[in-house]
Amino acid sequence: MERKDMIMMKDGKMMIMRNDEMMPMEMDMTMSDGTKIMMDGTVMMPDGTVRMMAEGESMTMDGGMAERMDKMEGNMEDKTEDM
Repeated sequence: MERKDMIMMKDGKMMIMRNDEMMPMEMDMTMSDGTKIMMDGTVMMPDGTVRMMAEGESMTMDGGMAERMDKMEGNMEDKTEDM
């Protein structure tokens, strides 16, 4: 399963996952829908709503929230147990 490029909060730091390679976020970013993500994890939605990203939370480059990585890994473990 290929993962999309995304921004995520990992170990309290904002990280960029690009081409299955994770690297630290080096500057604030604006997603294609206008959502702004700051290096401290602050997220400003296009409507002005402000929130903080939680540990393990991620956002795709188009501004969509992705399923938490820990939940994805847990779901994968659940599926392999069924096999």
